[in-house]
Amino acid sequence: MHILPLLGYLSLLTTSAVLLIAFLRVQRNCREMTDQLNQAREQQHQHTLQLTHRSELDTLKDEFISTVSHELRTPLTSIRGALGLLSSGIIGDVDAKALNLLRIAVTNTDRLIRLINDILDLERMESGRAPLQIRRCSLRDLAQQAIDTMTAMADANTVHLALEPSTVAQVAYPEALFFDGDADRILQVLTNLLSNAIKFSPAASTVRIHTEAASDSILLKVVDEGRGIPADKLDTIFDRFQQIEPSDARQKGGTGLGLAICRSIVQQHSGSIWAQRNLGPGTTLYMMLPRTTRATDVAVPSQLPPRGEGAILVCDDDAGIRTVVAEHLTRQGYTVVEASSGEQALILAAEHHVEAILLDLYMPGLSGWETLQRLRNNPITANIPVVVLSVLSSTLRPQLTGDAQGWVQKPFNENLLFAELGRVLHQGEGPAYVLLVEDDEDLASVLTASFQDAAVHVDHAATRQQAIRQCITRPPDLLILDLTLPDGDGFSLVEWLRQQPTLRTMPLVVYSGREMSETEMAKLRLGPTEFLTKAKVQPQEVEELVLSMVHRLRTKFADLATAGPAA
Repeated sequence: MHILPLLGYLSLLTTSAVLLIAFLRVQRNCREMTDQLNQAREQQHQHTLQLTHRSELDTLKDEFISTVSHELRTPLTSIRGALGLLSSGIIGDVDAKALNLLRIAVTNTDRLIRLINDILDLERMESGRAPLQIRRCSLRDLAQQAIDTMTAMADANTVHLALEPSTVAQVAYPEALFFDGDADRILQVLTNLLSNAIKFSPAASTVRIHTEAASDSILLKVVDEGRGIPADKLDTIFDRFQQIEPSDARQKGGTGLGLAICRSIVQQHSGSIWAQRNLGPGTTLYMMLPRTTRATDVAVPSQLPPRGEGAILVCDDDAGIRTVVAEHLTRQGYTVVEASSGEQALILAAEHHVEAILLDLYMPGLSGWETLQRLRNNPITANIPVVVLSVLSSTLRPQLTGDAQGWVQKPFNENLLFAELGRVLHQGEGPAYVLLVEDDEDLASVLTASFQDAAVHVDHAATRQQAIRQCITRPPDLLILDLTLPDGDGFSLVEWLRQQPTLRTMPLVVYSGREMSETEMAKLRLGPTEFLTKAKVQPQEVEELVLSMVHRLRTKFADLATAGPAA
């Protein structure tokens, strides 16, 4: 009778023990879950702090890049422009010692500018702020453009550039070397590779470009005959600030970022780039890009539509010079007539509608001086503007060619060539009126001084309000605009101009210290609009572009006036 209550008591104790154990286990699990939750919250808090810190660092980085873009590029542009004006003899003849000091200053300023530009370019690409403008491209066309661009540097180093002939298969199927990419960026890679090869090639050697095609890729090789890259440097040479020898940066003028930029651009195109030592002397740099075949691939030369202007007569006994000059002019839409001698130039100038003549001075038979004099003595050709192409310095121009309107020194820069043509072909009543909107007084002074010999009158406005007042008082023919102003920015000024019926199609040159996105460019476009970056583009080049734009604008108006109202 007494055993049943005992069993019940024992059962109750057992149940209580089991429940107690379960409770303790649940309590322990709750504590563990609470600890895990607290740890997760702490980790989340740490992640939030890290993200905040990273965001702050990104903001500081962006501010630093912006500061470098404007606060360094603007004064460097002023310094480089002022040195260029001094070197050109703006204050008169300079003795040999002073010229050497100027040369040293210019060389080191250019080196600093290249370094800053390369750092900013690399940063923009790696941060994704330099989107690619993808279109269909021909690798051989880009290779030829790179050779044309680098020929002057190669000639100065007595190095020959050669694009190896197309294979039979490439001739039969030229579309095999087409790919989708950003032509400007790939051209930047090719010119960088050629520049690197030229700098390290011995005199009288050849740098060769080969192009090959596979089913899903295209390959370009740049082969030089230089000292070669050591085996332990073949991989690291594409890293930032890497040089084969410590003295290369000083002796060769590089920044140590060129190949790093090349790698970044190629990787953006999902390609690869590498280097190999040649069996003989030199190095081969390889660039491989993916490709897809399209039925519409056709090798069409890239040319601008004709201007509808008279021809430019190029007179030089060197066939290579005539070919290069003609190619540059043709790409700008000019019609070109070639003469290999002074005698032939006289005949062609009289028989054709020649708008200007580019004339070499040293030619067998009839020299350039004699040709120029006979052109001036013939009533038919007396008023044709002449631009001298000569190895002589333009400082000798007043003593040698009083009858010539322009001068371009060989080896020439194509921008200077176009600027001289724009200068001698200048049309319109009186000088063109240009308004410069720039808050930096030093740079404004340099830019204004660079126009002193041109048929252009430049006024300066340092603020947005001054620019608006001057636009109302005297509408300019063209506006040069900096984006950073003390009382606003260039975007708001352009927006105001768009609301003015007489100003909304004004030609505009945006000259800024920072790179701009496509969206920002779209917000800044008025009439014909060009975008230039300070330090990358020097004041002299701004002058060249402005003169070219003014000439095109006045030619267009002259054509409209001649055509009269439509029937």
